[in-house]
Amino acid sequence: MLGFLLYLFFMIPFCLFNNWHIFIYMLFFFFFFFFLNFGSNFFCFISYFFGMDLVSYLFICLSIWNLYSNGFFYNEMSFKTYFLFFSFLSFISFVNIMCCFFSCWFFLFLFFFEASLIPVFLIIFGWGYQPERLMAGYYLIFYTLFASFPFLIVIFYVYYIYGGFFYFFNIKFFSDFLGFFILFSFLVKFPLFGVHLWLPKAHVEAPVSGSMILAGVLLKLGGYGFFRSLTFLYFFIMNYSSFFMSISLYGCLLISLFCLVQSDLKILIAYSSVCHMAVVICGLFSLSMWGVLGSIMFMLGHGFVSSGLFYLVSVVYDRLGSRSFFLISGLMNFMPSLSLFWFLFCCMNMSCPPTINLFSEISIVFSLIFWSKFTYIFVFFFLFFSACYSLTIFFLTQHGSFSSMIKICSNCNSLNYFVLLFHLYPVLFMMLDMFFFCLFF
Repeated sequence: MLGFLLYLFFMIPFCLFNNWHIFIYMLFFFFFFFFLNFGSNFFCFISYFFGMDLVSYLFICLSIWNLYSNGFFYNEMSFKTYFLFFSFLSFISFVNIMCCFFSCWFFLFLFFFEASLIPVFLIIFGWGYQPERLMAGYYLIFYTLFASFPFLIVIFYVYYIYGGFFYFFNIKFFSDFLGFFILFSFLVKFPLFGVHLWLPKAHVEAPVSGSMILAGVLLKLGGYGFFRSLTFLYFFIMNYSSFFMSISLYGCLLISLFCLVQSDLKILIAYSSVCHMAVVICGLFSLSMWGVLGSIMFMLGHGFVSSGLFYLVSVVYDRLGSRSFFLISGLMNFMPSLSLFWFLFCCMNMSCPPTINLFSEISIVFSLIFWSKFTYIFVFFFLFFSACYSLTIFFLTQHGSFSSMIKICSNCNSLNYFVLLFHLYPVLFMMLDMFFFCLFF
């Protein structure tokens, strides 16, 4: 582990070279050595406090993939300044986020998660688009801190009673207060409908790097913590699953309708993330094998697809200066190659085959129907409206009459297509080996 950290640290001087190819080659070497040396079907200790199994390995790979694929969009500032900042950010974020997934103790997980919010907070404050970025940063920090403080008290209480709070302790909490305080911390990070207002604000005001890290990595930390705490909260989830699943299904339906009336691309994609995370919450609360498996797969697929959609919006915003449907129509006539990626990502957003999102949604739908037949109506409308707003994104941006701004904007370069392809092919090619995900159980 120390070798990977030193590798990242000594990559920082490469930002002084005026050639981004060197940086990308070094990142690919990092990918190769990481994927070669890690990954197993059983739990393995890295040290006394850190370890890894198949679930944490998948989320670590997702984090590395998203963290470095968003670093090649340096139009916002000079090359050297951006890559110097990104090198420091990648080093700090890798330490924090990887330690979240490597840690075997809930205290370390909570500590490193709150520390990983600091780089995203600085990105929103420093390179946000509007003056409202200050309020968005405050929403991000205070929502998560408010939810994490009761969880910290629970951790200290469990340390006092049992002497530790390890992921694989064979204990069950019978207290509803302990169960609620633990789950509330993770549900705000997902986020659950009702405590989701920080997410659209943070996405809209953040630059492309902040949006991609937020959608691809930080939202998954809540789901990972939820997954690790399922064994402790069995009785609480059995007693109150109907309440939380009702909120999630009802909120999923409302947010899907809300997406259909949006005129800002980034707000629409941010609210679609809230809608998809509500489906993940339902799958985890079902406590079935298909629900938990589908939720893990859905989080992986969403990490790539949502991050790619935010990158597409940023490519268009960088050239046209607008994210409104009324001003950026007719892009297919001007950038047909980019329109292909728009079409593919919109199809993956509504879980078309052959993507990992399709199998994950099928698994979650099966678990919901087995849990209660009354979820039929919510599942039907969610799938229908999900297809509606995904097709709305494609039709209103790519078709229609020319916008007057298109005549003065520049075309895409190979670097943009490289980043989009970087997000595209994991979602497609993970479908070729679905037995890999069945090793969880």
